[in-house]
Amino acid sequence: MNRKLITPALGLFLILGGVLHSNNLIPVRASNLADGHTLVLYDANLGETPSAPAMNFIGFPTGAASLTYLDGGTVLDTTELGSDAYAGWVSNEASVSGFPSLDRTIGFQVDFTMQMEKELHQNNNRTGFSVIVLSDDAMGVELAFWENEIWAQSDENTGGLFKHGEGTSFATTAAFTEYQISILDDNYTLTANAQPILTGPVRDYSGFEGFPDPYETPNFLFVGDDTTSAQARISLRFLSVTGSEPATPVATNTSVVHTSTAPVPLDTVPPTIQPSVKPIPASPTPGGRPFDVCPSGWISLLLFPVLGWVSRKMML
Repeated sequence: MNRKLITPALGLFLILGGVLHSNNLIPVRASNLADGHTLVLYDANLGETPSAPAMNFIGFPTGAASLTYLDGGTVLDTTELGSDAYAGWVSNEASVSGFPSLDRTIGFQVDFTMQMEKELHQNNNRTGFSVIVLSDDAMGVELAFWENEIWAQSDENTGGLFKHGEGTSFATTAAFTEYQISILDDNYTLTANAQPILTGPVRDYSGFEGFPDPYETPNFLFVGDDTTSAQARISLRFLSVTGSEPATPVATNTSVVHTSTAPVPLDTVPPTIQPSVKPIPASPTPGGRPFDVCPSGWISLLLFPVLGWVSRKMML
């Protein structure tokens, strides 16, 4: 079994990256699941970068990742410090009020619009941009994006933990692409602009050893660069998750979780939005807790020696 490297900052990422209560979440824009609950986590039409409570960002080390709103999207760049940077967003049932339950027996999906601008890797089992989506039983898939290929990280049952699994040739740098990851029962499917391009079995990544362990977290979503063996520059315009009833209650009347019965086309960015540059803060401020604990338990997590989450994959 390959162990992943542990970093204190990324442990804080999972322990402190969430906000339990959510206000003014964005209305639904896209769903292919009948009677599904869709939560829009990011929409670049608002003219800003993703932010808490819907998406909780961390960059490590401080200042290593560039995060800006530019040309109608959020540009995440971890190429500036070579292979030493981690950066990305976490969203899950414990950090976002109204996050849907991701039940494989019913089916769920993640929709996102993204363009890869650059990706560099030192290891054929690693990538500078990944999407991790895990169901309510912590089964799911981690998809890796290169400039010319999209592929799945394998598990112990599909070729070895965090090895290069099945993939498809795809020009991720060519243009903004509307991707969808859908999971039903024991299989996932990836579509690009509504065309299926990759499918395979769901994975069980619980063989990972470390603390905190995101791969045993139910109803979990990560988007970004989670390894020091690769880096990337991408632009993100849209991200939503669709499942069954919310896994967590909606905190306020201003939080919005809608039911959709048909797809709604993704609008283009209005020409009236003027791009603005919004660098990440010098030191991200934790916004809450991604574990469902009492207030005193949350404080104890702050005081607990953090062993961290994992840049995985450098030891192969």
